[in-house]
Amino acid sequence: MRLILHISVLIGLLSTLSADVTAQANKVYADMSLEELLDIDVVVTASKKPEDLFETPLSVSIIKKEEIERSGASCIPEALRLAQGMIVREITPGNYDVQIRGLGDITKNAYLPLPYSTTMLVMIDNRIVYSYYTGGTFWETFPIDINDVERIEIVRGPASALYGPNAVTGVINIITSQLNKKGWNLAVNGANAINMAQKASTNIGYNWNNKTKLSVSSNFDERQRFTENYFDYTTNTYSSLDNLSMTLLALKDVATKEVWNYPDYRDALGAYYDAAVSLKKFGSNLFLSHEFSEHVNLDIAAGYQNSQSQRISFMNFATTLSQVNSESYYVNARLKHKNFNGQLNMHKGEDLNNYKYNSYTFRNIDGFVEYYKEFKTLSFRPGLSYKHASYDSPFIYDEPFSLNTLNYQFKNDPRTISTISGSLLTEWKPNSRLRIIAAASIDKYSINKNYSHNFELATTYRINKNNLLRFVSSSAKRSPFIFDTYLNSSFMLSNQYHNENNELPIDIPIQMNMTSRPDLEYPSIFNNEVSWRTKTHKGLSIDVEVFYSLTNNLVVSNLYREFTMYQHIDETGAPDSINSINAIGDIVYENFDITAQQYGASIRVNYELNEKLQMNIFGTFQHTELRGKTEIEYNTLDVNITELPETNELEINMTSFTNPTQWSEKLTPKFYGGYSLYYNNGKKWSFNTNGYLYTEQHFVDYDFNNFMADYTGNYRYEYMDIEANLVMNAKIDYKINKHLSSYISIKNILGNHREYGYADEIGRLVYIGIKWQL
Repeated sequence: MRLILHISVLIGLLSTLSADVTAQANKVYADMSLEELLDIDVVVTASKKPEDLFETPLSVSIIKKEEIERSGASCIPEALRLAQGMIVREITPGNYDVQIRGLGDITKNAYLPLPYSTTMLVMIDNRIVYSYYTGGTFWETFPIDINDVERIEIVRGPASALYGPNAVTGVINIITSQLNKKGWNLAVNGANAINMAQKASTNIGYNWNNKTKLSVSSNFDERQRFTENYFDYTTNTYSSLDNLSMTLLALKDVATKEVWNYPDYRDALGAYYDAAVSLKKFGSNLFLSHEFSEHVNLDIAAGYQNSQSQRISFMNFATTLSQVNSESYYVNARLKHKNFNGQLNMHKGEDLNNYKYNSYTFRNIDGFVEYYKEFKTLSFRPGLSYKHASYDSPFIYDEPFSLNTLNYQFKNDPRTISTISGSLLTEWKPNSRLRIIAAASIDKYSINKNYSHNFELATTYRINKNNLLRFVSSSAKRSPFIFDTYLNSSFMLSNQYHNENNELPIDIPIQMNMTSRPDLEYPSIFNNEVSWRTKTHKGLSIDVEVFYSLTNNLVVSNLYREFTMYQHIDETGAPDSINSINAIGDIVYENFDITAQQYGASIRVNYELNEKLQMNIFGTFQHTELRGKTEIEYNTLDVNITELPETNELEINMTSFTNPTQWSEKLTPKFYGGYSLYYNNGKKWSFNTNGYLYTEQHFVDYDFNNFMADYTGNYRYEYMDIEANLVMNAKIDYKINKHLSSYISIKNILGNHREYGYADEIGRLVYIGIKWQL
């Protein structure tokens, strides 16, 4: 019976690894033993077709379902800590910042200090999940949960030539569970960390002889905060909501020059906080697949989610965190018909910030069609894709939104960005050892005349069955966003000016206008990397990669200001007291002369002694260096002084430019990595411990709204150092019977720590859970 099973698995693997292996009489696979063939991991994301992970031309990791279950990971972002090259920081309990190699910190502009990487593309079953409003992925808004995941495939390095805009630093493809067992499939999970977190999920489905599969899943997750305080930028301390201060002295009444205080501003907006709750989410999904024939199959998925989270936002003018309520649904269809492959996805919903002007509704549609043609040693895959992003927000209407009067009504007047992309992926395999892949794509946006070009060239050489060398050169660009394309807002500030004689301060009303431009060049990355992979028959495998990247076309919101002062002239004709001052400023999104270089190396060592004992360790060293005008720069552009005899005054008019650079290479830790160790006794129980380590990080926040700082050079800023930290976890599983098991999972064994600047401390959790599976 065991021999029959091995033969059937072997046949399946050989067919999965594509027909060209057999056609070329691939000596590498022919020299492998049955055990080695059974150890092959199949990956799809790297080249858009099933292949041996060891053969992939790109830097790829797989996190399999059994690894996730063993680790005790409570959500998808936490599971990403099991892969090399990933920076995963918990902002508030259950809410995460996720980046590949860390360049996501570099490509943000100063007025959007958000943690969500804008240059990393995330997909669920090849369905893009991305916010085109300010860029990035909001993990807490996923309709699926950790128990829906079959495996996670991660591509490190630019991949926009394969998957379109925003796959700049890499791609994460989350592949949902398949009903592998014929007949009924049922799984129920539940876990509780007393008074601090609760989780539950169900997955039920039926498999009709592997031809038709239908399943329904649902999930619930709630996390409590370990504190109810919030960071106050004015005092540089954590305090209660009622004691927060406004960092921006926005005028409440222009005539009286009265400024908003925080409680009044919050109440006027109805900015309610549920300060104890960090995350509360619910999701439900339906999956249907049908195989019409060997070469024709259809997959349909639909889902809904509703979530409440404490996450980092912008422009609440008091603290880092805002409360966001999100609701959305999606419908996705994939069709494969012989050599054609196509997909269509619709995603619609709303993100409602408690600071209501930061809210938006959206409707995104995207789809692609590809044709795959394979010859003896050569293959081609041309493709065409279309994306339509539509967002409705108070910040992007023709009439400027005023942060003073809080006219945040939705007008049902959305702004859109459409993208048409053409791509070509080709592969040449002249023999069983050498493989060359080339890909290129062109993106055309509806908002300007610019074209984005992306390319990828990858070569692998298999020295023998146990050693592979790899070289990749690639380039990718980020897409435009709704916010930095259509932004149109204004606000009146109050600044105080003290003269040299320390007379009574003069209140200076400042009109600030924030606008955007549709004709920008968007951030791009050029990347080179080399790697070596090796494995032995004793269960040891090593993966080493060295990479270099150059980032340019960075976008910054520059400040152009005009300052007018009227100064009295005394009897001798000398300037005397200041009569009045007024100012106007324009914040304009522009490209700026800054580049970022990154050097790094990653290593992963995996050792499987036997089925009972498995361990691996991995880490990434990197150095990021900014070049160009990286310091805050103030330039006086023009000064005009006019004498006004009729009023006995001098009129002094001065225009200036300020580059409020807020990037810092210190936001990316110089080292990040982890380990895992798994043991089972072959009977009832198993044990896993895993850890994630990162070195020190430095967060800085400047007050660029202080108009007078231009002339004094004294910008107010806050900084916070995040210390190096090791996050350790452990899980013990006990199998009660064939279908039922229980577990204890301990999170953050070493206790309280902070992982992201100005955010929450993360404490220890002890989950007690149970799983029933049919």
